[in-house]
Amino acid sequence: MEKILLLPGDGIGPRISRSTRDILSAVADGVEFVEGDIGAVAYEKTGFFLPHETMELTGECGSVLCGPMDLRSFSGKAARDPLSTLRIQLDLYAICKRFRTLSDGLGAPGVDVALWFCSPVMGRDAFETEDFDGMTLTKYVRKASYERMMAAAKRYAEQSGRSRVACVTSDMFPESSSMFRECAASMFREPFQLVNEDMHRWAAFAVRDPSRYDTVVAVDLYGRVAGGVLAGLTGGNHLSPNVFVGDGRVLAEAGCIKCGADEEYANPTAMIIGGYMALFGMGRQKEAEAVMDALCECYRAGDRTPDVGGTLTTEEFTAAVVRRI
Repeated sequence: MEKILLLPGDGIGPRISRSTRDILSAVADGVEFVEGDIGAVAYEKTGFFLPHETMELTGECGSVLCGPMDLRSFSGKAARDPLSTLRIQLDLYAICKRFRTLSDGLGAPGVDVALWFCSPVMGRDAFETEDFDGMTLTKYVRKASYERMMAAAKRYAEQSGRSRVACVTSDMFPESSSMFRECAASMFREPFQLVNEDMHRWAAFAVRDPSRYDTVVAVDLYGRVAGGVLAGLTGGNHLSPNVFVGDGRVLAEAGCIKCGADEEYANPTAMIIGGYMALFGMGRQKEAEAVMDALCECYRAGDRTPDVGGTLTTEEFTAAVVRRI
């Protein structure tokens, strides 16, 4: 039986995790949900932000859904971000962010873009070294990392019927950008329509015509910037999870979530879309699309949480999605 590991995390994490579990259970027969601890709640129980028991569970589950973590009060004790450890241990080499306008009133109509970039880890791929009068930033770029990320992007594009690809780089770093473009040219051959874009040009056209490309591969230096542009066009960053991808593995992090003082109204959309990506990665495209269709129907009908113009609690929103499934 296929398994999905739920790591609720802290704060609103348990609430949105239950919501996601209820929705995925309504559509995905034969999937077992396993739960583990991560973040502050894990530290309070075990003395570790990422307990050994949780790491063992990742060996059983190819898909992991992780809620937000709040480690601010442990700044002196956190030697390493738990997600960074998971990314290294599970060899999650790419990041995918799916940006879709869930209803026309929430963003630019009709936008549906998959953004891909590499998943660098501070201390391994990038370093900050303090100098006498400043800082030296060092970043190591591997051609193999570009190739692996683009291969994953190509597989997803083929499975989801995407063909219009933008390769986004910057002339600020001409040699590494040239290597990135060469990797893209060798990976995205016909029937893909590949266009090389400078970051500034792509951003300008994305605001005016966001549906020009359905897939964007970007150098990781500008991946987050491109994500910010696309988030602004589709309702906000809190609606799209960070999906870390490896060979046969998916870890979706619903980390950037708007939440008012009352956690009863927390919006689980990012974690639900993470669940969609997990089902897609498991080869359950039909079930994944059922989740996305029900989610979009809720948004179009105005059945939403307050942060996106609705009045529903988390539980009421969850029930509305399940009814449509």
